[in-house]
Amino acid sequence: MKTENRVMSPLLMYLSITFVATLLISNVIANHMLVFIRWSIDAGTITFPITYIISDVLSEVYGYKWSRRVAWTSLAINAVFALIIIVIVRLPSPEWYEGVYFTNALANSWRIVVASLVAYCVGDLADDRVFRRLRERNRKKYDGKENMRGFAFRALASSLVGHILDTNLFVFIAFAFIVPWNELPGMIILGILIKWAYEWAIIPVTYLVTKWVHRKEDEYAKLKP
Repeated sequence: MKTENRVMSPLLMYLSITFVATLLISNVIANHMLVFIRWSIDAGTITFPITYIISDVLSEVYGYKWSRRVAWTSLAINAVFALIIIVIVRLPSPEWYEGVYFTNALANSWRIVVASLVAYCVGDLADDRVFRRLRERNRKKYDGKENMRGFAFRALASSLVGHILDTNLFVFIAFAFIVPWNELPGMIILGILIKWAYEWAIIPVTYLVTKWVHRKEDEYAKLKP
């Protein structure tokens, strides 16, 4: 089934919306710090791996072009979010309003979003490229036919490359000169391990979801006039 140039289906729309919302949520909650054993991590680490899982599903079912379209749309929306935050925290507030709480919670969001934009562009691009190369090699092996064999390896291998690049860039851009320097290496190592372990744990679900999306898209294509 050729899907690179397909019109957006309901399933593709839902996946795209979930991707955009998850990245936005991750950038907001990344302002909050958590402690895991002895190391510090940003709360966005909990939800951010979902974007890589959805990206793998998009690449596997709909192709590289659609995966890129969704990623660029998400980054644009997050950039607008950061710009709005920068503007509103500088606008005058009533005397009775304690704006310091909002400012403390979200004023650093612009830096989080900038870090996310740079890190995600590099990390997700690397993830998609590796996934695409492995998928093309799988296609050649099966004479150009779509085949889910090796999906878990493609998803995990490509995501590891993405997480290493993404986490290093994100932590340094978002938290340098804010978080103590001795905390940064631990944040990077722990962030990579948590994100990748998350994907290992959920890969059976990702595999089933991908097969289900494949089947539904085939059914949807047959219903079209």
